[in-house]
Amino acid sequence: MTDFDLNLSTRPFPAYRLTNIALVLVLIVLAVLSVWQVQGFYEYSDRARPIRAQEQETRIEADALAKRVSELASKLDRPESTAKLNEISFLNHIILQKEFSWTRLVAVLEEMVPENVHLTTLVPDIAENGKITLQLGVRARTMADVTRFLEHVEKSQPLFEEVTVRVEAKTESESSRNRAIAVSSDLDVTMSAVYNQQRDQ
Repeated sequence: MTDFDLNLSTRPFPAYRLTNIALVLVLIVLAVLSVWQVQGFYEYSDRARPIRAQEQETRIEADALAKRVSELASKLDRPESTAKLNEISFLNHIILQKEFSWTRLVAVLEEMVPENVHLTTLVPDIAENGKITLQLGVRARTMADVTRFLEHVEKSQPLFEEVTVRVEAKTESESSRNRAIAVSSDLDVTMSAVYNQQRDQ
């Protein structure tokens, strides 16, 4: 007769029970996460509903404004509108030129120019936005005199700004007296600066 080795203990297969418990816990966690995601979905849907309506209204307004801009642009593209805009720009430029005060500028430069420095050219360039750029030609005997003048201009900020020296050249001038020729070297410097006229008022 054959013997059988049977395990008749009261707690068989304990490993299976642990696995089942772990799976149940994982299932519970997944269920909680699913409920949380569904709740979040409905919550964000409720918040997005008024935003969608507002976004639709904004899009309608943007389309209407784009149509209006297109209509205005078509009107401005007409020859008579272009001529009118050019006339307005021309008149604005004339007004800016009228507001430019030569006497005030000359008075300011007289205070800044040293004794051995002379202005040879003075040309203002008035832009459409009112910015005034001065082109100045200066003649002096030495570079020290020119440097002194530039220091005066730079110290006057913000009346004069963006001071730049463009050209630097020596010119020979001859003068005869009693048949004796004296040759002297003068220094010519061309410079530009932005002139803020309103700062001098």
